[in-house]
Amino acid sequence: MKIKNKDGGQDYENMKKCSSFEACSRNFCPLDFELHLRTGGEADKCKWMREPIKKKINGREFMSGGSIMPNGLLILTPRANVKWLNKPSQRQWREVNKK
Repeated sequence: MKIKNKDGGQDYENMKKCSSFEACSRNFCPLDFELHLRTGGEADKCKWMREPIKKKINGREFMSGGSIMPNGLLILTPRANVKWLNKPSQRQWREVNKK
């Protein structure tokens, strides 16, 4: 992921806590405090922002997307970004943040 603010800003430090951060090239990260400022298409979404999709290939059913974000990262997800998460991760975020 390429970020202008690599000098240790709050958004950068939060996103670095994701184990996929160094290898990630997605422009939309749910841990980004400035997510609302990012632009891009469907392919620019983090894996935890993609809804589950079922496809049939040669009579077999495959599912992709829809993974639930780990609780350790859900705790770090800003409330304003929850609407960007996929439905399973949104439900888990509400469960984790019930306090």
